[in-house]
Amino acid sequence: MRVLHVTYSLAADQGGPTMVTTRVAAAQAGLGHEVTILTRESAGPETALPTIPGSERVKIERIARGAGGLRGAFAKVWGSDAKPKLRELIARHDVVHVHNIWDPILTHAVNEARAQKKPVVLSPHGILTRWALSEKRAKKAVAMALLYRRAIDRVSMVHALSTFEREEIAAFGFKGPVAVVPNGVFLEEIDPLPAPGAFFAAHPELNGEPYVLFLSRLHPIKGLDILVDAFARVLTALGAPGPTPSSSPMPEAHAPGLRSGVLPHLAIVGPDFGMEGPIRAQAARLNISDRVHLMGPIFGRGKYEAMVDCACFCLPSGHEAFSVAIAEAMACRAAVVISPECHLPEAATAGAGFVVERDAVKLASALERTLVDEHGRVAMGEAGRKLVVDHFTWAKVAEALIAAYRGAEAR
Repeated sequence: MRVLHVTYSLAADQGGPTMVTTRVAAAQAGLGHEVTILTRESAGPETALPTIPGSERVKIERIARGAGGLRGAFAKVWGSDAKPKLRELIARHDVVHVHNIWDPILTHAVNEARAQKKPVVLSPHGILTRWALSEKRAKKAVAMALLYRRAIDRVSMVHALSTFEREEIAAFGFKGPVAVVPNGVFLEEIDPLPAPGAFFAAHPELNGEPYVLFLSRLHPIKGLDILVDAFARVLTALGAPGPTPSSSPMPEAHAPGLRSGVLPHLAIVGPDFGMEGPIRAQAARLNISDRVHLMGPIFGRGKYEAMVDCACFCLPSGHEAFSVAIAEAMACRAAVVISPECHLPEAATAGAGFVVERDAVKLASALERTLVDEHGRVAMGEAGRKLVVDHFTWAKVAEALIAAYRGAEAR
C-alpha cells in the first residue's frame, strides 16, 4: 500500500504528534509499504526517523518556508502554498493519513484527497476531546466553524488512541467510523537498555539517590504542581522537615528501597510550556528546591537512561489521549504512578504500577509505597515491560492502521 502522512511540522519541540508521525511511518515502511511524509520545512531540528529496518525507505517531502513578504505570509496562513505538492503526492498514493487539524495544510489535504476520491484518515491526537476544545474556546470555535469542522466531517475515518478518545469524538459529533489503535514504542530504539547508572553519572546533583521521574511538557494540564505538592509530603513522611505532613501511614525510612536517612529527588524533564517559573517558586515555597531538579528537555538515549535509573515514573496528567512516555517508561522497566486521565488502566490491571486520582495526598501515598518497596518496584517493572511487548509496539500499531486503511478504502 502507498501511504501519505501529512503533518504541519516535524519540529522536535512540537511534542507527541511529530514523534508519532515518524514512528508510524517507519513501522509501516518496515512492513514493506511505500510511505511518504509531507510536512512544512522546519526552522530548527526535526524529529528524526528511528533507525529500524525499513525506515530508510520513508520519503520526507517538505513545503518550503517561502520567500517571505506579504504574499508569502498570506499563502502560508491560508495553506495555499501546500496545494501543488498535495495534489501531486495524493495522486501517487492510495491513502492519506492526516495528523492533527489546526493548520490549513491539513484541511487542504482532506479536500484534495476527497477530490481525487482517495480515502483520508484523521489522527486528532487528542485535539477533539472536550478538554482540548475548551482551551482558547472562542478562538477554536471560530476556526472550527469557518474552516476545520467541514474538513473533519469529510474524512473517511478517524483514528482514536483509546476508547476514551473514541467517546470524545462521538461527543464532538463525528458520525463516521472510528478505529481505536493505541500508540506504541520501538523496542529497537530502546534495547539494549542503557546500563544502570548512566543517568546518575550524567547528573551528579542526584547524588546517586532514588528519584521520581516526571518526563513530559511543563504544561499546566500535566499535573506537575500536584506532583510537587505530593513530593513534599513524601519528603516530610520520610523525615525531612517540611510544612505539610503526609496524612497516610508511612513505613520507616529504612524500609526496602531506601537506605536509612536517604531522601528521594524529583527529576523534572521536558520543555517549558509555561510552568517552569511557577514550579520553581512552588518548590522554594515548600522548602524542597534542593530535591527538585528541572533539567529541561532530554531526547534520545538520555531519555531512556532517565527511565532506567528512576525509582518510578510519575505523570499525574489531567488529559492524555495516549502517553508514549508512559509506554516508554514501562518498556524501560520503570514502575509507573499515573492518573486515571492518562487513560491507561492496563497499567494497574497488569500490575505495572498505580493509577491514582489527581490528589496530592493520594498521589503521595502511591509514591511512598513505590519508593520504599524495592521488590515491588522490580515486579512492577517486569509487568510493565511485558505489557508493552504484548500490546504497545509500533509494529502492532502499523499492522492495525493498515487494516483500518483497507476498511476505509472499502467504503
